Amino acid sequence: MSGLLEGKAGVVIGASSGIGRAAAELFADEGAKLAIVARRQERLNELAEQIARSGGTAVPIAADITRSEDHARIVEETTSIFGRLDFAFNNAGTIGNFVPMLEQSEEDWTHTIDTNLKAIWMSVRAQATQMKKNGGGAIVNTSSWLAVGALPGSTSYSASKAGMDGLLRAAALELAPFDIRINNINPGGIDTDMTRQAFQDDETVFAAFGKAHPIGRLGTPRETAELAAFLLSSRAANITGQAILIDGGYSIPGQR
Repeated sequence: MSGLLEGKAGVVIGASSGIGRAAAELFADEGAKLAIVARRQERLNELAEQIARSGGTAVPIAADITRSEDHARIVEETTSIFGRLDFAFNNAGTIGNFVPMLEQSEEDWTHTIDTNLKAIWMSVRAQATQMKKNGGGAIVNTSSWLAVGALPGSTSYSASKAGMDGLLRAAALELAPFDIRINNINPGGIDTDMTRQAFQDDETVFAAFGKAHPIGRLGTPRETAELAAFLLSSRAANITGQAILIDGGYSIPGQR
């Protein structure tokens, strides 16, 4: 049986760790040819070599997602190598400094919004321009349960992710005539370095956060990548413009 993404060419942005790395590994297993993108070249090289040893194809591209010219270059290089761009998974982002609003600087706010929201807009714009030439494609962005919820210190992060979900709906309407689907995945607590950073590596508080999820634990990067793979595949052909929570029930009102 062929994989979900068999024969497709795509890009994973934010591939060097966490959900992005799990997605790159899974997408390659599902038959995709990949451009893997992040800031750290050495991590990308190691991941590309790992995927190659498993029989997959992954080309590393180091880039800064806050620069529009880098988004154009990512699409150009991916298309030059593989001949087309069928899908994109935009997973890169920042937790920001995650402090109370009264302690946050304007520079902190701007950094989080630029990295999590403006960069998504630039990614989607560049990717969809190429997909339109292809005759269609699929895009998935990583948002967050914090787009609809909050924690102390999450003002800039929550605002950036809520903005992503707002952008999504308009983009879905604009891109549908070109046979381009776009969806967001909104993880809850996922056991990644970024999540631990949000809790300042306090293992006691981190463990309590996991237990507060109705399923009794944090999610895994692989589980999150599985949802992204499905949404990027033809099996999700009738799904667009949706921000889909994958949070073990954590965001259900009143459950805590």
